Amino acid sequence: MKDYLLITVIIAFLCSCGGTRSITLDKRPTEMSRVEIAEKIAEYVKKEMKKRKIVGLSVAVVDAQGVLLSEGFGYADKKEKIPADEKTLFPVASITKTVTAMAVMRLTEKGLIDLDKPIGDYIDELSLPDGAENIITTRMLLTHHSGLHGDILYNWYLPKISPNPLEYEKIVDLINETGTVFAPGKMHSYCNAGYALLGVLIHKVSGKNYVNFIHSEIFDPIGINESIVYAGEKTDAVIAKGYEGKESTEMPMKIGTPAGGIAFSAEDAASYLSAIIDAYNGKSQILKERTMKKMMIPQNKNIAMDEGFSIGFSWFLQNPLGVDTKVASHRGELPPYHAMTMILPELKVGVLLSQNTNRAATAPEEMSSEIVKALYGFYTGGDIEKRKTAPKTALSRNDVKKFEGIYSSMYFGPTKIMVQKSKLLLKPGTMPMPLHLIPREDGTFSMKVKLLGLIPLPIKELETITVEFREYGGEKYLYFNIGNMMLNPNKKIEPFDNPAEYKEYEGKYKVKNMENSGRVVKNVELKLDKDGLFYVLKYTFMGRHAFNIAVRPVDKNNARLAGEGYFVGEKINWEKENDKTLMYWSGLILEKK
Repeated sequence: MKDYLLITVIIAFLCSCGGTRSITLDKRPTEMSRVEIAEKIAEYVKKEMKKRKIVGLSVAVVDAQGVLLSEGFGYADKKEKIPADEKTLFPVASITKTVTAMAVMRLTEKGLIDLDKPIGDYIDELSLPDGAENIITTRMLLTHHSGLHGDILYNWYLPKISPNPLEYEKIVDLINETGTVFAPGKMHSYCNAGYALLGVLIHKVSGKNYVNFIHSEIFDPIGINESIVYAGEKTDAVIAKGYEGKESTEMPMKIGTPAGGIAFSAEDAASYLSAIIDAYNGKSQILKERTMKKMMIPQNKNIAMDEGFSIGFSWFLQNPLGVDTKVASHRGELPPYHAMTMILPELKVGVLLSQNTNRAATAPEEMSSEIVKALYGFYTGGDIEKRKTAPKTALSRNDVKKFEGIYSSMYFGPTKIMVQKSKLLLKPGTMPMPLHLIPREDGTFSMKVKLLGLIPLPIKELETITVEFREYGGEKYLYFNIGNMMLNPNKKIEPFDNPAEYKEYEGKYKVKNMENSGRVVKNVELKLDKDGLFYVLKYTFMGRHAFNIAVRPVDKNNARLAGEGYFVGEKINWEKENDKTLMYWSGLILEKK
């Protein structure tokens, strides 16, 4: 039973599914006023907040006629009993990237940025160890295909709020130090550092720093009046506090402001959604219609490793709802703050929801989905098609034998794919019980947990997950798909020849060069896996992501995190100093305890 519970918890953590109530709009548009629609949505939000114990929440909903709802709920400050309202600012984290991308596209319209020109041509200070500044383009940065180190942990959260609007420009030196983790253009890998670099680009070509440019060229024309671009900005507005358990915290400040610094009010979020929809439909001057539509057209169709995944310029285009119209979306995560926006530009419907409670991290995505699905059904009369699972098929032992091996996973550590008779099993390094892979006619595998290898256990979260195996350039990869959202590839690896010196590096580490580092990274440990084949770097990111990543040796003092993609490929260096073991990684200096 303990094994079953552990698997359930881990799978549920990786999924954004289940749990939410639905909204019922049981009249036709001609029979139900917009006020009634807004009341239904507000009622749903209040019920979900109570169920999920959310302290404060901001929601904006727009349709073809304008703003349906822009309101705050709960508390901006629970202790002081300050309510959240339509003017309360809630951080939207990575939804900021959609604003940054819009700013870049305004500059392309003015002829100041060529999307396919090397970024090094614009930013002279950029000098990567492998010369990749002469290969990486603005297009690659916009779509997360640059190959840059995705999250540089040093000062990911600044120890203190800074009034300096140019903190983000320090990212250039950090990128120069950390370099690339895979060949630019090879595949999609989410990259906060790349979006921080876009802020530097905006400053270079426009002559205005990123913060001033966003206010003057994006916010002011749209009519966004209350919102701030970064946490150190002066404002008279109330900024919602964040809640981790019973503890409250102020809005943090990232070094990468252009990747996640903005805080919107519900009123301003509604204005932003309306501006995007208007531009898409040729009714706004913020961007030309063809430019806005280009932002929501898949830009990665020719990237082989991205097969099954679509991204525009910042906007994710996966259509997880299964509706018969274009869906553009983006999540935001700045724990304890979490946000989600979804836009159906052809239907002229949009939602942006943000909340301040870490225990309800998946709420914005789940609640936004329910609101959008309800409005889609209401305005079109169309049904949401449930995702169909391909029929089962049978594979021989030889068919499945080719998938055997060990794959590097940032969550699960070295993950074994094993064959028992003609059955394929997936054994994550962090799980006590293997998952049975069930072959499907479309080439994917669904997953089952079987008690004692015989009795299937009902885990609802597994119903949305499929696994598939692919090969590119002679390398083999394992992919997880949640619904129709493809996660980063897990590369097949062989046991490494670990230098004897690594034994001295084993143990737990503490960060030496960053105050309040526990908000970003904690529980850092280097250890051998259970089979003694791989060293694994274990750590907790942002208080909720438990990573277990295999270490690929380079020499006795240097290594990289094994694999390709988000959070892997990073450099590690160990040095001895006065009988102390120091580890240099992601801009951090850590000392072995």
